Amino acid sequence: MAGNDLENKDKIDDIEITRNGVNTDKKVNKSKKGLADKIISLVILIVCTAGLIYSGSKLYKWVLNNINSNKIATEINTLAGVPNIPEDENPGAEFGINFEQLLAYNPDVVGWIRVPGTSVNYSLLQGETNQTYLRHSIDRSYNDFGWPFMDSKNTPDFTDKNTVLYGHNIVSGLMFADLLYIYNGVLGTDVEIDIYRKDYRLLKYKVFSAYVIDPETYYLTTTFATDEQYSTFLSTMMSRSVIDFHQTVGVDDNIITLQTCTSDAKRRVIIHAKLVSNTEMPR
Repeated sequence: MAGNDLENKDKIDDIEITRNGVNTDKKVNKSKKGLADKIISLVILIVCTAGLIYSGSKLYKWVLNNINSNKIATEINTLAGVPNIPEDENPGAEFGINFEQLLAYNPDVVGWIRVPGTSVNYSLLQGETNQTYLRHSIDRSYNDFGWPFMDSKNTPDFTDKNTVLYGHNIVSGLMFADLLYIYNGVLGTDVEIDIYRKDYRLLKYKVFSAYVIDPETYYLTTTFATDEQYSTFLSTMMSRSVIDFHQTVGVDDNIITLQTCTSDAKRRVIIHAKLVSNTEMPR
């Protein structure tokens, strides 16, 4: 019996040792897990903080660009003698532009664009390349909002078969954002676009097509080798329109193409308009 008791005691001691060993391992594992959780929490905190700093800097930059663009637009309007009152708030008001002052400020000015019923009311520039005013204002300062400009391939007097004009879609309504009002039908089916040329000619255009499309180069074609090529181009542009503007267009017409981005910047809003009159402006 004594032998059995001793043997049983040894077994009990072994069990206790094993249990103590298990308990020790659990404490070690729990400690390691706590450390890992702290590291993970710290990493998440760092990532979130970095994200907030990045988002905050982007927002600050956007606000600054918006303020600067508005300020410059107001200064340019004053310089050119253009009323700061939107056309739709003062319909039929005489609209004059001092191009001498504008050209002295920036010789890259080729004209002025105004779309009645919208905030599109800007001087137009043409740089050496299409990158020149993509991220620069009319005063040549860097600005992500850029400034409305004519394709560098075009002749600056709007005499090409297709003159292409670009502008950013700024959520605050700046630049070419209001072109969406044409695409979504807010302005109806009789939409006019006025181009004031720097030699004091007023070119009036009527919109004949509006659509959204993935980026491509075809609608940016500015010259055509034959009337047949141009006719095919015009037919394609007409067929893409989401609205019937009740306009006809043929090879004898000159057109303008306006491009801006969708809100996600992945697609393009395209507006085509044909020239319907060319008259002298008052000086």
